[in-house]
Amino acid sequence: MSEIHKINISMKTISLLMGEQIYQEGQVFDSIKYFGILPFPDLCLTGLTYFFLIHDKEARGQAKASTISILVDENHAAFLYENMKDLSIYFSETADKITHDNYLKDSKEFMVELLEKVDKFVSNVNSPISNARKLKLLFTGLDASGKTSYLRAIKQRYSELTGIKPTKGIERSQDQMLGQSLLEWDVGGQLKYRQNFLKQADLYLFDTNLLNFLIDIRDETRYVEALEFLFQILNIFRSFKQHPPIVVNFHKADPDIKEDHELTKKIELLKNRILENSKDFRVKFFNTSIFNAYSLNKSFSEGISLMSPNREILREQLKWFAQEINAQALLLINENSVILSDFSTNKVSSQVSEMSAPHFQNLFKTFSEFRLLKHNTATWQMDNDIITFYKLPLNNIDVYLLCLLRNQDTEINDINQLMPEFKNRINSLIETYL
Repeated sequence: MSEIHKINISMKTISLLMGEQIYQEGQVFDSIKYFGILPFPDLCLTGLTYFFLIHDKEARGQAKASTISILVDENHAAFLYENMKDLSIYFSETADKITHDNYLKDSKEFMVELLEKVDKFVSNVNSPISNARKLKLLFTGLDASGKTSYLRAIKQRYSELTGIKPTKGIERSQDQMLGQSLLEWDVGGQLKYRQNFLKQADLYLFDTNLLNFLIDIRDETRYVEALEFLFQILNIFRSFKQHPPIVVNFHKADPDIKEDHELTKKIELLKNRILENSKDFRVKFFNTSIFNAYSLNKSFSEGISLMSPNREILREQLKWFAQEINAQALLLINENSVILSDFSTNKVSSQVSEMSAPHFQNLFKTFSEFRLLKHNTATWQMDNDIITFYKLPLNNIDVYLLCLLRNQDTEINDINQLMPEFKNRINSLIETYL
């Protein structure tokens, strides 16, 4: 690889950090550490990159933005996704050495050590370097917990919500998202199917990318049984030395739950029990109901986000853009209203943007269908705020951006001028989001 190519790769990875506004006053060095997977199409390469800061009293802000990257042929990008956890340990160890030692003197030695570790890991890896990214999503829980209705409501197949019969065995379906295939496994919750599911765990649980577990919060008599099943699954994951993210849905939490204080207390107790038994997993909790579309979309979106190596970097880009245009909230969604990333200045703005985004997207598509929009943008004026909604055609994927703005503080023309730079920043992050 030529020196020019090395410089271009370095410039791209550093520019995507863009956390300058965070650390320029010499604060929170240790909090700016995250990974991303970035494409380099001109070189036919894909890179796993670790972003971190090096303390330097001579530098502006007393820190230097730094990256460590490993590059593979773009056809083998799946290798980086599937082995990111192991590789990230080597990266973070090397970054710690560089940060705390004399990096100008010893950094080359540290990088040689890293290369040797990675080379040894690649030669011993169990799975061959594959060409395809495989995303396996499991939806499970006890019978009558609402798994099938959850999936159908997510896909807006509302006409199929009546007369749902219990799932027999496992029903598989496949969807496309951001250019990747999602393999969704709806696991039957009846006892005989659960027993078979656990017995053949090497087939059903191995290489799971995300577990969605549903608990019927209205059926208190089966709480113990549901937790026992969940903990059995976690133990099997541990035996495989795999720790996929977990989304626990306290399902059938209909809109009146806020007034049911006893049920709220029971949910908190269940959360605590689960957290005590899942400290080595990333677990997110949601109250969901088919009568609350927002709750389903929020839960499903969070699960998708947990699988992405680029979620933190993408959020930094939204934060940068929000500060540039003085926005209260920014929300990035895909064609099906799945939330890819967001940034907000307060909790209310965050919730308002998340709840309203699918509605504004439907309005936008309606206006576009009847050719009422001259450009890929629409604006709604309210008393004190403005909603601007943009369709952003990227290389191979369309995404949508909702901006919640203070009327008196922002000019739409300013946003339009900055939009090309924002699109350029997020393009590669979306391309390798999953």
